[in-house]
Amino acid sequence: MLRHYRRFWVLWAAVLLSAPLIICLFAPDSGTISADELRPLAPLPSFPQRPSEWKNLPVAADAYLGDHFGLRHFLIHADALVSQVLLRSGNAQVLIGHDGWMFYRGDDLVLQSAGLMVRDSMVIATADFLAKMHGILAARGIKFIVASPPNSATIYADMLPGWARNTGRRTEYDLLLEALAARGVPTVDLRPPLRAGQFEGKTYHEHDTHWTVRGSIDGFNATAVAAGHPDWWTVPKTVLGPPTTIVGGDLARMLGIGSDVTERDEGLTLPPVKREVFGTEPAPPYLATADRAGPTIMVIGDSFTVWQFAPVLLLHTGRMAWLPHQSCGFEWRWIDKFHPDEVWWMPTERYFVCMPGARPVDFPPE
Repeated sequence: MLRHYRRFWVLWAAVLLSAPLIICLFAPDSGTISADELRPLAPLPSFPQRPSEWKNLPVAADAYLGDHFGLRHFLIHADALVSQVLLRSGNAQVLIGHDGWMFYRGDDLVLQSAGLMVRDSMVIATADFLAKMHGILAARGIKFIVASPPNSATIYADMLPGWARNTGRRTEYDLLLEALAARGVPTVDLRPPLRAGQFEGKTYHEHDTHWTVRGSIDGFNATAVAAGHPDWWTVPKTVLGPPTTIVGGDLARMLGIGSDVTERDEGLTLPPVKREVFGTEPAPPYLATADRAGPTIMVIGDSFTVWQFAPVLLLHTGRMAWLPHQSCGFEWRWIDKFHPDEVWWMPTERYFVCMPGARPVDFPPE
């Protein structure tokens, strides 16, 4: 009986297989960025003009066709739902742990937190640079402290698979703190307060690389106390609102399921601050001011401190200057421009090692 309908099954199969091509021809996708994959799509290759370009044409054409076909978004999203939500397989960028927790695999972050990657020479070179920076700032009467936000894999190790957990191995974080202490550079270890903070609420997001607002307050409090400001301690419940549902996160988007996962999180109830921005890049230097007199604190960091720190810090200070660290290649002129009373060095753990040869532009001699 089924044999009688075999010709119709063949027809339906042909329709399904040709649907992406037909849709691509009559309704092509004009996008150049895949929001789900957080990457640019391969461009249409130009017509070859030289023999070498003919040689590269098949690779470029294959990349273009792989990124531009009908129903691509639907098919990739369906594949992501099966592989990530159901099978929790992860990919080259994201590791999925227990209870659906996500961890960034780029920059060898998981290996770094587990103590399976320790770049001794680069860490020591970073400590030497920070010691020089400390000496230069101290000569100008500027206080300096190093306070690196840990990786989420460092704080939520119990959510990692067994192979990725640190079982007592020495890490780059340990080595850097030891090297800075030996050089007399003031530091604070943010790992203990962020681990302890878990008993009050989440300090890191489940589907994002960053700490939560509560986590940033815990990090701020520990840094302020270590810098000699115990009176700046901010009780989280006084500045946090009730938990709300947030959708996705940068790690979820890397897996193509940014709109399919949610978590509960507390938001900051403080009003927005006044910022003077210097530049048009995604995270440019800025100066935030409060309606009071007080010291100027410069935070040199990354996305962990770029937005959440200013409202809390300005509860206690007059100005906050923020500057991207750029792997130790920032522009020193911003220190001269803002004249900070203190500099808080706060690149997150996976970025706190200076890149080889990277030093601030116009770095002054000791």
